Amino acid sequence: MILAIDMGSTSFKAAVFDSHLREISTGSHLLSYRFGAGGRVEVDVASVEEALRCALVSAGVGKQEIRAIALTSQAQTFTVVDAQGRAQRPFISWQDRRAGAACEELKRMLPEFGEHSSFGSVDPALQICQFRTLKLGARLRPLALPSYVLMLLSGETAIDNNLAAMSGLYSLPMQGWWPAALGGCGVRESQLAKVIPVGSVAAVTTGAAKRYGIPAGIPVVLAGNDQTAGGYGACLETRGGLLITLGTAQVAYACCNRMPKPGAGTIRGPYPGGLFYRMAADSCGGNVVNWAETLLFGDRDDAAFFREAQRAPSGCHGVVFDAALDLEQGGWTQLGVHHTRADLARSVLETLSRRMTDLVNQLGGKRAGRKILVAGGGSAQPLWRNIVAESLGADLVRTQADPLLGAARMAQRAEGSC
Repeated sequence: MILAIDMGSTSFKAAVFDSHLREISTGSHLLSYRFGAGGRVEVDVASVEEALRCALVSAGVGKQEIRAIALTSQAQTFTVVDAQGRAQRPFISWQDRRAGAACEELKRMLPEFGEHSSFGSVDPALQICQFRTLKLGARLRPLALPSYVLMLLSGETAIDNNLAAMSGLYSLPMQGWWPAALGGCGVRESQLAKVIPVGSVAAVTTGAAKRYGIPAGIPVVLAGNDQTAGGYGACLETRGGLLITLGTAQVAYACCNRMPKPGAGTIRGPYPGGLFYRMAADSCGGNVVNWAETLLFGDRDDAAFFREAQRAPSGCHGVVFDAALDLEQGGWTQLGVHHTRADLARSVLETLSRRMTDLVNQLGGKRAGRKILVAGGGSAQPLWRNIVAESLGADLVRTQADPLLGAARMAQRAEGSC
């Protein structure tokens, strides 16, 4: 059996897979956040450990014979530990926005940032900005969320190159920690975890893992960020290389043979098997549909929303939906007394579909006559799929892009190479 753990932003999920990668059992547990002044978003270390333990218990771990473990995770979230591995502060979430001033300083200090990082420019959420704000000193060690969980299970610390490249501290062309970035945030390479290829074994469990129902001697694989794990679950490297996700957010993700060039609005990095990825994301997606459902129908009602949207023609009689979640704004323009709820509902889907087309265009490449894989909750809605397909001018093929499945697949591959 293979145990996969997905440390997402909302909850931790765990699943056990058999040798044919069929899911045997699953479990999950919500994370509890603390919000404070200045954009503070933190998670207590006890909450992280409780979420891990409860997800594993609800998945029935301890009742199956586990032979490998894989960890996939949200990026950026980290804590700080002392020399004995004891956490000295809560986890700072990737959603934390307190490092704005440090971000502006680093933009001036590291003009070549985009040439080295997964991101085209410095962002306050990146670990490099948070580290500069905290001024860690030489005696403490920052540990990303998966590195901390790896330490709980094995006593070792490591990070895969997929997530390391998203920290702002790692250089993709140098394939190692970037001295200029380390200097910019006051961190030494000796304070950071060792970097391993995504999808490879980082350590084996020790007796400490028994508290989580896991025996000693089990290899632990680091499976990168959840989008990469989802792409690997969809077998992107063999199925055409382009996946779009109609989820809470919208994502376009491509697998490629060479490291993509840096680009504004895109993210890049290592993919398992020596390959690479390029990704573009939009905060508008199913969250906007959920809001519109509530506004138009009183309560969240998928069936009513999509049934009404189906009744409106393409173009929605001229009404247009505009969304700007970064400004917490959204609404309809060119709205007339003749417009119906059907027009309003469909216009939301048409706007989201145009935004998805923009994401795919950012990734580049030809798509004429090409089938594109589609996943996420919105992919279950034929109308939404059809509008996206028309906007893209391509056929869409529904697939499963489950990060847990992708992580388990990486563990199976790594186990076979050992």
